[in-house]
Amino acid sequence: SPFGSDFMSFGDEFNDPFEGSGMGGRSHGRFGHRRRQASPPEPVEQKFYCTLEELFRGCQKKFKILSSRIVTIDVKPGWKAGTKVSFNEQGQTIKFVLCEHPHKWFVRDGDDLRWKCKLTRQQAKKGVQLTIPMLDGTEVKWSTKGEQVYHGSCIAIASHGMPIKGGPARGNLIIEFALTD
Repeated sequence: SPFGSDFMSFGDEFNDPFEGSGMGGRSHGRFGHRRRQASPPEPVEQKFYCTLEELFRGCQKKFKILSSRIVTIDVKPGWKAGTKVSFNEQGQTIKFVLCEHPHKWFVRDGDDLRWKCKLTRQQAKKGVQLTIPMLDGTEVKWSTKGEQVYHGSCIAIASHGMPIKGGPARGNLIIEFALTD
């Protein structure tokens, strides 16, 4: 008995009241209840990593599962960390969970890209021309002349962030200024 030696099994002591009555009998277990089927195995989660460039353009990742089958995940432009893709193989669910590699100079913030620009106080006062290399190989040029730039201030440049899933729209590029002496 799964309940230990102190538990008495009623089936050993009593006759099945439904046996031979056409109301289920032993084919449905004791007292007419259906036996529970074994629950399916818990899904297996496996992390996979993409760079910001891959998440910007989209890419394909291939994985061998259960040592026999190769599956392909079509990562769409704009996918975010935490996106899950599931495959069922031989009764087992395998969930791949997207993780994002850190980038050298961009930090993803939803659909926006944040870039920290370090300037001296002299450069901030005078104004400088910024050239920011983007994930798609292009460059964004921005001048701070005439702008009020102080430590912690931000400028948002529309439509230069990550692609927004499902459409041509993009998030913003946010330039965050850090001033040094």
